[in-house]
Amino acid sequence: MRLRYRAGVAALALLAGSAALSFEPAVLRGLVIETGGQRISVGAVKVPLWSAALAQSADSFSLENVTFTFGTTTYETKRIEFSGVTTPRAEIEALFSSASSELMENRLRRINAKQVTIPEARVKQTLGKETQTTTYRNTVLSDISQGRIASAVIETMAMESSGAKSKAVITGGRTTMDEVDLPAMARLYEAKAEGPSTPMAKIYGAFSLENVQLVDSQEGITFKIARIGGRDFLGRPTKDSWTGTVALMTEMSDRTDLSSEDQARLLPAVADMMDAFQIGFMEASGIEMASKAKDSAGQARIARVAYTGGTDAQPADMRWEGFEFSDKDNRVKLDSLSLTGFSMRQTLDGLRNLQGKSFDDLDAATARSLVPTFGTLHVSGFSIDGTTEDEGKKVKVQAALKGFELTADKPVNAVPTNLRIGLQNLTMALPTKSTDEGIKELVALGYKNIDLSLLAAASWNEAAKEITLSEVSAHGQDMGSIVIKGLIGNAGKDLFDADTAVATVALAGTKAKALDIVVDNKGLFERYMAKAAKEQKTTPEALRRTYGAAAAFVVPAMIGDSEQAQVLSQAIARFIAKPGKLTVNATSKDPSGFGIAEAVVMSEPKDVLNKLNISAKAE
Repeated sequence: MRLRYRAGVAALALLAGSAALSFEPAVLRGLVIETGGQRISVGAVKVPLWSAALAQSADSFSLENVTFTFGTTTYETKRIEFSGVTTPRAEIEALFSSASSELMENRLRRINAKQVTIPEARVKQTLGKETQTTTYRNTVLSDISQGRIASAVIETMAMESSGAKSKAVITGGRTTMDEVDLPAMARLYEAKAEGPSTPMAKIYGAFSLENVQLVDSQEGITFKIARIGGRDFLGRPTKDSWTGTVALMTEMSDRTDLSSEDQARLLPAVADMMDAFQIGFMEASGIEMASKAKDSAGQARIARVAYTGGTDAQPADMRWEGFEFSDKDNRVKLDSLSLTGFSMRQTLDGLRNLQGKSFDDLDAATARSLVPTFGTLHVSGFSIDGTTEDEGKKVKVQAALKGFELTADKPVNAVPTNLRIGLQNLTMALPTKSTDEGIKELVALGYKNIDLSLLAAASWNEAAKEITLSEVSAHGQDMGSIVIKGLIGNAGKDLFDADTAVATVALAGTKAKALDIVVDNKGLFERYMAKAAKEQKTTPEALRRTYGAAAAFVVPAMIGDSEQAQVLSQAIARFIAKPGKLTVNATSKDPSGFGIAEAVVMSEPKDVLNKLNISAKAE
């Protein structure tokens, strides 16, 4: 009996001891740290009882009721748990010392822990009249060395955004991040840039976010993303630190009308902020949107959106893939859209160098210095099956485009010196009751469908002072084609001067060196002749003979009766009599070219012809 009693007492003592050891007394309370626009408060720092009793360094501890505020953003969490801590306890306590003036960047560098767990964290951010509250649940940070987190996992997130008249809720699933550098991140918010060339620091490596969903009940919109991912996020401090810059932008966002002084402060700050971070790669996949609004009900899907940041080795690239949209009247599809080689560098440098100017004070040269480099836009696989308004009536539209390209790069004073515009296989069913004059004329010629391709390409050679017109062409199925090529000389850099007077004088001084024209008939001429013959109550053959004979006399009367004029007129007459292929080549007799200003002042076409070597043939 006595033995059994002693065993019971021992068991109770063991349980009491275990409970006592698991109790966490507070070793620090009511900590507040304020530095500049930042404020950190910690309700209590707690350690296990055995560590407190033995006054030894704890490999685990917890923070309770933590808030961190910078500018208009506040982080709140009820509890943060640290385990596997190797940082000495004295240094941990110094991290939260209100008496210390040490930068948060340096404090964070002393954190070394195996794991940090945050059951729930809340972030509140105010942007003008809009407030965003984001809640993160079950955050686990692993393998922290000198404040750098090897990996971070967040189980779920939810954000509520509310404004004066709108309210939206965003939810997300599992989030992962790696190589998160907390000291570098803290430096962005508390440090000011040492100069315009402050190097970028890696903030975090890769991240992913799954199952994002936005619901705007006010607008009746649902937006979903299956996955968002990216890698290599870099940042540097701004002139007034990220805290100062965000505060300025928030202040300005509350103003409905910015004065010149406000613009002069804001524009360089915006440019500085936009240039203060870089993204190596980012993509979103499985995007879906649905709207129930009366005036915009419909569904849209995008298979993938991706962005690749530009480097010395590769240009910046942005693309959409697999876009589809539908509503009750329309179906739109786009296989891909990409923009490559674009750059905001010139715009950012220009905004940063405004030196107190607002948009109201900009001269033409300064305004042009803000124009970004466009790069190359590619569109492929576009189609539409829907309706449009034509003088109040709904007209059926069925059209498709195999490809579109627009290149505008290598700018000089914001003017692109390399241009290319291409339209490949634009097909469309022609509406028979359209009021458009062009469509009505094509229908009258007997076309039910069109298939057109267009191309215009030109480039400037600075060394040779030449503009090469590589090709200007139009091709139509069952119509034919026309191709024009040329070369313009004496085109110096003044042609792109920001002063329009200087540019106009330079344009007047350019000289045409060569021009080639090729017309290839594939059915359009016959349709036109048939229509004209019907209107004139004759036959197409008779009309061709009439037009051919007229050309043989009219053309020489207009351009003279020289040997070159005869060659040109005979080729045109033969082409009209038997439409096939007409080729005309013209080069300047003067190797330096034929002045465009000189041609303008000539009163007779034959005077122009005498300055050229012309060859022509009809096949």
